[in-house]
Amino acid sequence: MAWKTGSSTVQYLLESSRLERLSTRDADKSADAMLERARRRLATAVAGAGAGDVDGAFVLAYDAYRIAAESLLVRQALRATGGPGSHVTVEDSVSAQFGGLIQAFSKLTFERFRRQRHSAQYFDPESPEITSDDADWAIATAGAAITGTLDLSLCRDLTVFDGRSG
Repeated sequence: MAWKTGSSTVQYLLESSRLERLSTRDADKSADAMLERARRRLATAVAGAGAGDVDGAFVLAYDAYRIAAESLLVRQALRATGGPGSHVTVEDSVSAQFGGLIQAFSKLTFERFRRQRHSAQYFDPESPEITSDDADWAIATAGAAITGTLDLSLCRDLTVFDGRSG
């Protein structure tokens, strides 16, 4: 049974060449490897926060969060095409499909995380400083996203996206 929630969003992103199809061979294995990578990245974020690098911890937590989101797409044999806007594509597709099941992937949370990560990654004197509370939020949010992704992935309810809505 194909995953139907958010299928119109995914179809639009495919038609506008913001998402592309992947080979279905080893999709589950690849997604599992990505999820493990996200878990390692989150552990590094926790260590960075403990060492006082709140900007680095925030960025690493976002990376863990985004990789977990991308693993959901890969499990469906999908990925964002590279280049400008690829993080927004991941946000749009994953929040449309899974924001209702995994609260950490809600559209508002995803957008806040992505925008704040941008100001942490690319210094902007106009942006508010990233605080330890921000880093703690990022780590907790990434942890919830990884846990939710793992729980959903263990159910193996996701299949290759076939474009059918229902």
